[in-house]
Amino acid sequence: MWTHHYFVTGLNPFLAIVMTPLMLLIGILIYRLLLRIFRKYINLTPDVLFIIGLFSCLILIFVLQIFYGNSALDIHLHDTYFVMPNSYPLFLVAFVFAIFAATYHWFDKIFKKQMNYTLGYIHFWVSFLGISFLVLPIQYAGLAGMPRRYYDYSDSSNFDAFSNQITFISVLTFLLIITQLLFVFNFCYSLFKKPK
Repeated sequence: MWTHHYFVTGLNPFLAIVMTPLMLLIGILIYRLLLRIFRKYINLTPDVLFIIGLFSCLILIFVLQIFYGNSALDIHLHDTYFVMPNSYPLFLVAFVFAIFAATYHWFDKIFKKQMNYTLGYIHFWVSFLGISFLVLPIQYAGLAGMPRRYYDYSDSSNFDAFSNQITFISVLTFLLIITQLLFVFNFCYSLFKKPK
C-alpha cells in the first residue's frame, strides 16, 4: 500500500524495478486465496455480508496496488485524489466491516438474543453501496487531476469542474454516518428487548 511513497521520494529507481513485480505478485496471491474461500456454499446473513464487504474492500485495495506498484503511473497520481480512497478510508471501512460482522455473528451467542436481520440487511446494503459510490467519484476526480492537500479549492476556477463531485461526496459521507445510527439502534433495541 505505501509503496507509492517510495517512488516520489527520490530513492534509487532500482527499487521501482524490484517493488513493482513484488506488489503485483502479492495481489495475485491474495486473489487466489479469496477465490478459494468463496467457492464454498455461503448462507448470506448480515455477518457474512459484512465479511464479503470486507473482502471487497481488500480486493479493491489490491487492485489499486497495480497502479501504486507501477512507478510510471504512481509518480503522476501520487498527489491527486486517486490515492485518497485506497489509503486510510478503505482500510478503516474494512476494519469497521469486520467489527460489524463480528457483532452480528456473536451477538446471539453472547447475549442469547437475536439482532434484527432486516435492519442488518438494510444497514449492510446502504453502507456497502454508499462506500462504493463514495470511492468511485474520488478516484475519478484523482484521475482527472484533482490535487489533494489543498486547504481551500475555491480560490481557483480550475477546480470548479469538481464542485458537484465534492458536494456529492460530502452528502454521501453524512448519509453513511447517519446510516451507522441504524446499527446502534438495532444493537440497543435487540439488547434491551425481552426474549421471546
